[in-house]
Amino acid sequence: MAVQIHYEIAAMIFMLAATLVFSHQRHLRVYRSSLFFWLMLLGVATAVCDVFCGIVMYHSVPGWLGIIVQSAFLIMSMVYSVIYSLYAMELLHRLDYIYVHRVLWCIPFVIGITAIVTTPFTGLLYHFDANGMFYKNGWYYLVAGICIVYILVPLLLMQKVSFVSRRIKKWIVAIPVAVVMAKIFEYTVFPNFLFAYAVNSVMVFCCYLFLQNSDYYMDEVTGFFKMHGFEETVREKMAYKEECSVLIIRIINYNAMTEMYEDARLTAIQAAMAELMQKECGDKDYYHIAASTFAILLPNEKETKEVHQRFVDVMPKIWTIDGEEIVHEYCFYEVNILDDCDSVEELLQRVAYARSDHPGHHKVGELIPLTHDAVKPAEEKQMVAELVEQAVIDNSIEIYFQPIYSLEKGRVTSLEVLSRLKDKDKNFINPEFFIHVAEENRDIIALGEQIYRKACIFAKQNHIFDMGIDDININLSPVQCCYEELAQDLIRIAGEYDIPMSRMHLEITESGIMDKEEIRETLETLRSSGAKIALDDFGTGYSNVSSIVSLPVDYVKIDKSLVWSYGRGENKYLDQLVPMIHAEGKRIISEGIETQEHIDIFKRLQGDFLQGYFYSKPLPEREFLQYLRKANGYPADL
Repeated sequence: MAVQIHYEIAAMIFMLAATLVFSHQRHLRVYRSSLFFWLMLLGVATAVCDVFCGIVMYHSVPGWLGIIVQSAFLIMSMVYSVIYSLYAMELLHRLDYIYVHRVLWCIPFVIGITAIVTTPFTGLLYHFDANGMFYKNGWYYLVAGICIVYILVPLLLMQKVSFVSRRIKKWIVAIPVAVVMAKIFEYTVFPNFLFAYAVNSVMVFCCYLFLQNSDYYMDEVTGFFKMHGFEETVREKMAYKEECSVLIIRIINYNAMTEMYEDARLTAIQAAMAELMQKECGDKDYYHIAASTFAILLPNEKETKEVHQRFVDVMPKIWTIDGEEIVHEYCFYEVNILDDCDSVEELLQRVAYARSDHPGHHKVGELIPLTHDAVKPAEEKQMVAELVEQAVIDNSIEIYFQPIYSLEKGRVTSLEVLSRLKDKDKNFINPEFFIHVAEENRDIIALGEQIYRKACIFAKQNHIFDMGIDDININLSPVQCCYEELAQDLIRIAGEYDIPMSRMHLEITESGIMDKEEIRETLETLRSSGAKIALDDFGTGYSNVSSIVSLPVDYVKIDKSLVWSYGRGENKYLDQLVPMIHAEGKRIISEGIETQEHIDIFKRLQGDFLQGYFYSKPLPEREFLQYLRKANGYPADL
């Protein structure tokens, strides 16, 4: 009876060609690359053996030749299943499991090899009759059972691994299922056809395209691996606790360069940098993890310091591309992946820190260790940035209120609206910090509008103007004031709640003003609508007396630091400042009033408004309303 071996022959030739192509490509230096190479190579060898077995099964051959062919096929099948199991376990980053249970892992293999080697003498698995015809014995399928055992191990452990993508898990399942099903059909439905390893070849080749294709990891500009490859490599090293040091090379102010120079020139420099790195450091693991950033994996910190010094010595500060000189400065970071990071995600946060363009992060030429303490401020800023963004989306920023007391009227006449943001542990974040982060991330426009609208809703719903309140004091960021539509938006929102702009008292801090002319236009528009404008935090060291005259302000808010130092007798500045401000037709709000002495000072200096803990700390809505009714003598049911 003839057997069709054409599928296996085609699969053998196809896999041989694919293996040769794979062996000549550059791949990540990880276990999965070497294991996959052996998987392809053994797939070819097993297919060859299967072809010869097909011939031996249905043709009379010398017994010794049949034994060699059958033994080779069975051994190859077992080795192939073991290598596949190792490869699948590496995709799950669980080779450590095999090392821990290495004795149990080897027992089925040893049993199978023993059965195969002793079969010519015992006839346990198969035998050949006097005419050289092949016959399977009852234990022949023992080898198939052992192969299935090795295939099942990664499938059973897969559910306990959470960080592996669903795509990888699907392939771990798909390959053995397809091959086993093909083998079952080959034994039962199509006994005259050999095609199980043809199916295996197709599945392995698909695995190559979707999981092992180096083009997915390769950067065309430099020939280095990209961020995906970097992540795969360090994930493996962290999973198996291999000592490794990462050297990160960052081009400083790269984002600014992209606005000044053509992309072609900058990418040409990146390619030249890559060539220089390989020339100076030889065969290392190089990665181009961002346009401005390279990474090199090195075995230890000592070699990292040596490579860093070499780059400092040889990396040009001026690159000449097409006759144009482009200045480059470099900073260097070092991360020990075992000592400085607990997870790949934490390492990637370190890399993100190194890639950021925030001032002060980069020191030209220095090697900066990216320890937890070094990046803690950046991590906190990132955390706050996410909370601010979420607050904008959820409309969840909280507002508190602090009363402002009028010396002239002898009661609370206004309130300051203060924003509050909580972290994940429900603790308040410093308002100056999260407002600064919102300004950097350009979330301040939406956040400021949310605060302003909530203040209008509060005033409308609680009828605060009927309880002696004349003004609502709301802080404006200088970044907000650079927004062309700010004045129109604030006027529109106040109108939605029937609140006259004359009730709005808007405060701006001079310390953040960059473009005074642009901000002046916004403030003048708001002022012309009836709103009052105050210069906040005067006396903090940023303030300029000329701003009292040059900016369209109606009030000057004296910072608490100046009030306290004057009260301690450390300066007499207020003696000249208060009369000068009054002479310019401005009124004064004094912050930081905490004692009767502070009140007496401004009574003597003929101040206008007082604000501080002497009257009340900032309060949430309900508590502030209770305070206001009591302070201004209004009934509780108003």
